[in-house]
Amino acid sequence: MDYLWIALIALAVGLLGGYAGIAGAPFIIFALVTFIGYTQHQAQGTVLAMMMGPMTIMHVYYGRDIVRKRIRTISIAIACYMVLSFAGANIAYLFDTQTLKTVFGIVIVIVGAIYLDFSLRRKNTGAMRPEKPLSVVSIAIVGSIMGFVGGLVGIGAGILLIPYLTMVKGIEQKEAQTMSLAILLPPVSLGAVLKYGIIENDIVWPAVGIIFAAYVVASGFGYRLSMKHKSILLKITLAILLIATGIVNIVMSI
Repeated sequence: MDYLWIALIALAVGLLGGYAGIAGAPFIIFALVTFIGYTQHQAQGTVLAMMMGPMTIMHVYYGRDIVRKRIRTISIAIACYMVLSFAGANIAYLFDTQTLKTVFGIVIVIVGAIYLDFSLRRKNTGAMRPEKPLSVVSIAIVGSIMGFVGGLVGIGAGILLIPYLTMVKGIEQKEAQTMSLAILLPPVSLGAVLKYGIIENDIVWPAVGIIFAAYVVASGFGYRLSMKHKSILLKITLAILLIATGIVNIVMSI
């Protein structure tokens, strides 16, 4: 019965995440801990293992022209993410599960606030800044931050990349969204999975396959819908939900 609920959670989060251009990992982790009874380390490790598979393959297929155009930038971010995810995972195991829940909650509140600010700015202005070039150094730094945060709290951290690409670098929204999802196509969480799964044995492998299959189907459909509709209101709603999820996690851990 738990696996049925896990599949339904992944379907719902995949649909919304694909539509809004985020992986949705924070919501899956929260649900696994709150409703299924996983420890924080188990939930994070399981979601990171799910990210090892090509979960964004449908997004990359539909946005393949953008991926070809930005392949150099995407490749640099992938390499940095892989390396730093292992460092983030090692830091995660410095905390017991209750403390890690607090850390997870704080990070999700910060991420939600950043995404809310980004969404409100896009809603109020709608104007694009002139595009600035992406240097090797800047994308390496951003990719490293994504990897470290991903390994620490089990999220793809692409939700941080989209505001950076659009608000700082002036890249068009759909292009930034596709780049973010393309970075998650290879096994970028390999370093973190080595720590969570191989060294610590904190990954529930049957759940990994269920979440992966359900997420791929639902998120691909959601991404196609996003290409036809404006999703600013949904992005604002998801940002608020992220903040609320983080706050609930903090309260539950105290």
